Amino acid sequence: VGSGNIVHNLGRIAFDPHAKPFDWALEFDELSKNLLEKGDDASLVAYEKLGPAAKLAIPTPDHYFPLLYALGARGKGEHVSFPVTGIAHGSVSMRAVMFGK
Repeated sequence: VGSGNIVHNLGRIAFDPHAKPFDWALEFDELSKNLLEKGDDASLVAYEKLGPAAKLAIPTPDHYFPLLYALGARGKGEHVSFPVTGIAHGSVSMRAVMFGK
């Protein structure tokens, strides 16, 4: 079980809850989803190497670390799903990641 936001940049937040997501937020949210589906945990752990969108999406890792804790607790071959998706305020991904059934 983990919580947090994969994309979480409060310094760039749009105070309109219906603001269009920033391109970099969409890019990193999608990249994270793809890496999770492929089981590429090493790339998710080394997120600093994933380019400019990653640096904007994760200016500080405090909201990203819970994802890594959940990755470490995932059983081999466990299914990944995303029960909640979307980006709020332009810069905060609401993507929830669930491992297992």
